[in-house]
Amino acid sequence: MTGVKVVNVNMVDFAIPNDMTLIDHLGSSNYGNVIKTKKNDGRKYAIKKMYEPFRNAIEARRVYRELRLLRLLNHENVIRFVTAYTVDPDIEHFKNVFVVTEYAGVSLKYVLDKRKYNSVQLINDDHIKYIIYQLLRALKYLHSANVIHRDLKPSNLAITEECDLTVVDFCVARTLTNNDAGLTAYVISRWYRSPEVIYWNHVNYNFKADVWSVGCIMAELFTGNVVFEGSEAIEQYRLIVNLCGSPNSQLMEKIEAENNSSMRMVVESLGGGCVRQDFRQYFAGMPSDAIDLLDKILVLDPDSRISVEEALQHPYMKEYHMPSDEPVAPEPFVLDDKADQDVEFWKGCVWSELVGLAGQAKERDEARAE
Repeated sequence: MTGVKVVNVNMVDFAIPNDMTLIDHLGSSNYGNVIKTKKNDGRKYAIKKMYEPFRNAIEARRVYRELRLLRLLNHENVIRFVTAYTVDPDIEHFKNVFVVTEYAGVSLKYVLDKRKYNSVQLINDDHIKYIIYQLLRALKYLHSANVIHRDLKPSNLAITEECDLTVVDFCVARTLTNNDAGLTAYVISRWYRSPEVIYWNHVNYNFKADVWSVGCIMAELFTGNVVFEGSEAIEQYRLIVNLCGSPNSQLMEKIEAENNSSMRMVVESLGGGCVRQDFRQYFAGMPSDAIDLLDKILVLDPDSRISVEEALQHPYMKEYHMPSDEPVAPEPFVLDDKADQDVEFWKGCVWSELVGLAGQAKERDEARAE
């Protein structure tokens, strides 16, 4: 890519287009660093520099998957992909990947932290209802496309001053149509991770894992505190069963059938005999219909947990629910991302994506020049 300048942010070099100006560092994770930039016309963007995208085959495939998903996704409440590029001259020297998306606002975590640590109340109960509605609206679209986000949490939700919500960060998102060996348990941040992901169904979980995360976020928005703030997986599970009760006999039978008897013994030893608390008392400060929805979301058995579409039809969502304005994907996404390929294969796939995007950008520039 030509026409770039290098800016150093927190000891990380970013190659950004010449017509962009650095505004701020937005954050970092195991997958990359993100900055906020502004074009000469005033439009704002987020640029992510992938962290060592080709350090192994798993990471290279993840980068390819993220690029493909971002290019396919098209929804008001889902981050809008702009482009991706590299400054490396050829595939032999290829090690840098930059992804550009629209800037969608501050993170919901920022809003929560303002209330928790600075006593600044930026949202009220009406805002919370609208936030949860938009999150469910986004998930209806994603799940219809066979996409599971797998890392829903306040820091991965962006919000504007008008309370418009955007789901961001598809680093670990994937489709559920693949036929590889299984899913990964340690993608969802612990505090928002469903019980089946933590223990008994951690390779075969489904869209209901995202729904659980919605419940955790919803409870945090109302209470101002993380509802299941475990320091490690065992404590996390015990916090969950202390509120939601231990698995009943039907769920224990499923756990044993899907795993083995030893897993049943482990689950029983971690938190047997806990009785589900009365959500009306535990979340007494919340609106009654919000409590009822949360009671249907934070359910141990994913088969009994409410779905996204059912949640949208819940009385709590009545003010906003409009099926005709809740679009779904035209068809489920299918990604050719089988696991049995080496790092060079996936590196080539990512390179091809960037070459294609560069070609499209060149054609647009030439068309504008005519």
